[in-house]
Amino acid sequence: MKKIVIFLMILFMLIDINIMTLAVENEKQDNVYLNVANTEIKNGEEFSFTINLANINVAAFDINIYFNNELLEYVSGPENTNVVGSKIITVWYDETGGQNAKQNCELVKYTFKAKEIGSEYIAIQGEFYNAEGTQVQSFTDGIEIIGNEEKQTEIIELSEESQVTSNNSKLEILRLNHEGMTPEFSPDITEYYFLTENLSALEVTAIPKNTNAKVSITGNTSFQEGLNSITIEVTSQDTTTKTQYTIFVTKTKDLEKANANLETLAIENVTLEPEFINDIYQYHAIVSNTTENLNILAIPEKQNAKVEITGGEVLQIGNNLINVQVIAENGYTTKQYKVNIYRRSEEEQKIAEEETKVNMQKLSAILEEQDERQEEQKQSENNIIENIEKNLWFIIIYGIFSVIIVIIVIYRIKKEKMEKMRKANKL
Repeated sequence: MKKIVIFLMILFMLIDINIMTLAVENEKQDNVYLNVANTEIKNGEEFSFTINLANINVAAFDINIYFNNELLEYVSGPENTNVVGSKIITVWYDETGGQNAKQNCELVKYTFKAKEIGSEYIAIQGEFYNAEGTQVQSFTDGIEIIGNEEKQTEIIELSEESQVTSNNSKLEILRLNHEGMTPEFSPDITEYYFLTENLSALEVTAIPKNTNAKVSITGNTSFQEGLNSITIEVTSQDTTTKTQYTIFVTKTKDLEKANANLETLAIENVTLEPEFINDIYQYHAIVSNTTENLNILAIPEKQNAKVEITGGEVLQIGNNLINVQVIAENGYTTKQYKVNIYRRSEEEQKIAEEETKVNMQKLSAILEEQDERQEEQKQSENNIIENIEKNLWFIIIYGIFSVIIVIIVIYRIKKEKMEKMRKANKL
C-alpha cells in the first residue's frame, strides 16, 4: 500500500507541474500590452496608441496592423514602417545581434487621424523574437475607435464660420424636393442631371457657404418636353466673384431613350481615381513624362447613344482636361464626364521612378522577411503541435495508470475486508 501511495503522489506532482507550466504560458500574455490614451474621437482629430514590453528581451519583431483607410488616416509610426493600402507593416531587428535588445519599454507608437465620423476596429498582430531568433511571444489584440458625432458638429460649425470669406461664392447645400439628382452634391461640382416623366416644376434649396452671399434661381418651373435648365447663381458678399450651378432637367415619357450614362470609361495604361462609376462625372489620373497621347475607351449604356471625346492628344506638361460627352438616343439629353490628366515633367518623372524603386525594394525586403517569419512560425506551430501530442499521450497514459491504480486499491481494500470477515467467521 505504501508503494501505491508514493506512486500516486508522484503522479499528482507531475500533473501539478504541467498545470503550472500552462499558467506560466498564460502569464506571458502580459509581456506585450497595448496602451491607448483615448478611443472616443472627433472627425479630424488625431489619436495614438503604443505597444509596450515587460519581462522579455526582444531582438526582433514583426507587427501587422489592419485598419479602414476610408475612415482613418495613418499619420506616423516607427521609421521601419511601410503602409500598403489598409495594412501597416513594421519590421525591426537589432543589428548588434541582441546587445541592444528591448525590454520593459514603449516599443512602438502609432498615430492616426479620423477622416470621417464612425466607429472602427483596428486589429493588431505581432511576433517577437529573442537574439537567437526564437519566438518568445505572439500577440493579437485590437482597439475599437468610437466617433463622436455630436462634438464634431460643433467643431465643423465653428471652423466654417471662421474660414468663410467675403468673396466666397460657393454653395453649402443644394437639394431638390424630389430624389434623383446626380451626382451627389459637392460645392466644387457645378453640373447636375435630373430625369422626370411628368413634373412641371422643382423646388430648389440653395444655401451659400457665406450666409450674406446672394443666390438667384431661375428655370425651375414650367418644364417643357425635352431638355430644361435650372440655373443657380451665387454672388459673393463683396460682389467680386460669381459661381453658377446648373441642373439639366430632361422631361420625357421615354426614360430609356434619355439614358446618357456611360457603361465603361477606361484609358489604356492609366488608373482613374476614383474607380469608374457611371454616376461619378469627374476623375483624375497621373501619367509619365513620356506619355503624349491617350487611348480612351468610352462605351455608353445604350447602343444608340453617341459619345464625343475632346482632348487626350498631344498632352502638355501639367494638367490636361479630357471631356467625354454622351448624347442620349433622344438627341437632346447629354452628360459630361471629365478627366483631368496630369503629365509629369522630366524632373518629376525621375523623382517618381526613384521613389517607386525605393518602395519596391522596401516592400520586397519586407515580404522576404515575412516569408521567413511565416516559415519560422510554421515550424514553431509544428513544434507546439508535437509537444501537445506528447502531452496528450502523457495525460492519457497517466490517466490509464491512475484508473488501474484506483482499481487495484479498491480491489485490495475489498480483499482485506473479505479476509477480516473470514477470520471473524472462523472465530
